Amino acid sequence: MDSLTESEIAQITRLQRDAGVQRLSCHFSWPEFSDERRSFHQEFVYDFAAFAADRGFSWPDVIQAAAIAKDVFPQLHDLDVPNLLFLLRDVLCERLQNLTPVHQHDFARHFVENCLARRRLFQAVVGGAADTSIVQLQLEVQVPPVPCPLEQGMDLHEWEALQDRARVTSTLQQKEQELRRLRERTQVTLGDVNIPEECRDKQRIVELVQAAVRAAEGHLQESLQDEATLMSDVLFLKVQLAALTTGGQHSTASSTTGDDSQPSEKVTSGKAKTGVKESGRH
Repeated sequence: MDSLTESEIAQITRLQRDAGVQRLSCHFSWPEFSDERRSFHQEFVYDFAAFAADRGFSWPDVIQAAAIAKDVFPQLHDLDVPNLLFLLRDVLCERLQNLTPVHQHDFARHFVENCLARRRLFQAVVGGAADTSIVQLQLEVQVPPVPCPLEQGMDLHEWEALQDRARVTSTLQQKEQELRRLRERTQVTLGDVNIPEECRDKQRIVELVQAAVRAAEGHLQESLQDEATLMSDVLFLKVQLAALTTGGQHSTASSTTGDDSQPSEKVTSGKAKTGVKESGRH
């Protein structure tokens, strides 16, 4: 190692990997292994030296990184994680104390990535099981394929719009039926007035009709109010249905459909009374 000068290590780190490993190995003795593990040992040392040079370490620190790697590799066989971390701390404090904080961080990360992350592999290699392989399983997440366009059916928004129109249409038909039944039930005719057959006095007949109208006034008033409410509901539902048919806002339609069954404001009793009186005059 004494022959490894700063200029020599600078030239070695510029060589191709195989040539650099061979030339760097000439500056160390390798008594630790006599089999193929020696080549792994030499490559490990060169990789640390090349890393230190690539990160801009000073040349003395590059030489020191190579020497540290040479000493660490034979110990990887029986070092557990806590001892490896203690070893890293001792290396940084005792043999690389002149490194800048940035270079210390770089060296520690490289040490962890090589000695800890691949600890089992190095244990197998240093322990003599050179043929041992480690299988890494990769989890692949597959998303479902994009479905093809539908040949039949319809879009969800279109289906919801159809449902809204069907609901409004059904409610409208129900209100119109109620309005027709109410009008048929509330018609007032002379046939509903009990006039004796022998009565020929016109004034008497008028009095009987007016009496019948006054008797039915309360019922007629209520019927007129119900009719006004139904007419208002029918008109509102027709406007709503037209908006849905022409592509109106679905949110407005869905929010107002729930109020279809609620009666609208009732007309004032004054108007109802006026209607009754007019009916009586007719």
